[in-house]
Amino acid sequence: MPVKYSEFIERLRRSSFFTFRSVEAVVGRDYAKLLVHNLKRRGQIVELLKGVYSFKKSPYMIVKAIPRAYIGLGSAAFLHEAWNQVTAVTVLSPSVSKAARWGIREIAGFKVMLRRISDKMYFGYEYKYLEEIDEWVRVSDPEKTLIDLTYFKYPARDEIIPRLLEMVDTGRLKKYLDKMEVRRVRGRKRIEREINQWLNHAV
Repeated sequence: MPVKYSEFIERLRRSSFFTFRSVEAVVGRDYAKLLVHNLKRRGQIVELLKGVYSFKKSPYMIVKAIPRAYIGLGSAAFLHEAWNQVTAVTVLSPSVSKAARWGIREIAGFKVMLRRISDKMYFGYEYKYLEEIDEWVRVSDPEKTLIDLTYFKYPARDEIIPRLLEMVDTGRLKKYLDKMEVRRVRGRKRIEREINQWLNHAV
C-alpha cells in the first residue's frame, strides 16, 4: 500500500466500521476496489453489509452498521447468561429490507439472522460492552427479550424464559406492555396473557 495512505488505513483499523464510499472518497474508485479486495483476501476485514466493512471480525459488529438494530431473542438471552446455547446471532431491526435484506448471512465464520421488527416494537434495548471486540453494542434488555421471545413464538422460549424471569424488572416490563397497548401492537393481548402465565408459574 502507498505510504501516503498508511495513516488513513490506520484510521480505518481503529474505527468500528467503514464504507467503500468513504475509502473511495480518499483514494479514488480504482484503488479503493483493489484495497478492499486485498484486505478481504488476506482476512483482515469482514463485510458486515454490502459495501460496509470492519477490521473487527465479529458477527456482533453488524448492529453497529445498521442505524436501528439490536441483538435479540436467543442471542440476547445468551449475552444475558439466561441461555447457554450458541445460536446464529439474531438481529432485530425496522430497517431490515431497507438498510439490509432479511435472512441469514455469514460474518466472520458465524451465521447471522436479520429479522424485521415493526417500528412500534423498536424499543427496550441497552448498550452492552463486549470485551472481545472492545465495543458497546445494542442488546435487548431482559424485559424486552422476554417480550420478543413471546412475540416471535421463539422455539426455545420454554427453556429460556424461566432463567430470564430471574432478571426481569416487573415494573419495567409493565411499562413496556403499556407502551405496546398505546401503540396498538398486534398480538399484544396474547403476549401479555402468556407472560402473566409465566410470572404466575414462577411465584
